[in-house]
Amino acid sequence: MCGKEIFMNWKTVYIVGKGKFYDDVMRHIDRSGLEVMSGYHARQSGEQHELFWIPETMTMREFKLGVGAKTIFKHRLRFFESLEQFIETINSTEFTEDEKKRVERMRRMESAA
Repeated sequence: MCGKEIFMNWKTVYIVGKGKFYDDVMRHIDRSGLEVMSGYHARQSGEQHELFWIPETMTMREFKLGVGAKTIFKHRLRFFESLEQFIETINSTEFTEDEKKRVERMRRMESAA
């Protein structure tokens, strides 16, 4: 071997979104040059979640910047670093607090019109 060996620790990021977003996410990550590993690719129809491993030193913000704001918005992507939060989200049929606020705001706008 030549030089030092570099060991990288990884952390898991779970992504939940609308539709099949894997190809868009991977295209942007490849273009960004980020070093990530895809841990799970939901090829089954109806699956709307993915798993990635990112370097321990990478922030969630850096990862999201690599994915791109347009892709995040287009597929309504939500990112989780905790397995518990991820499982709770994919099993939940109720709106989150943020979603409830948005629905209420839309109802108020409709009643005012």
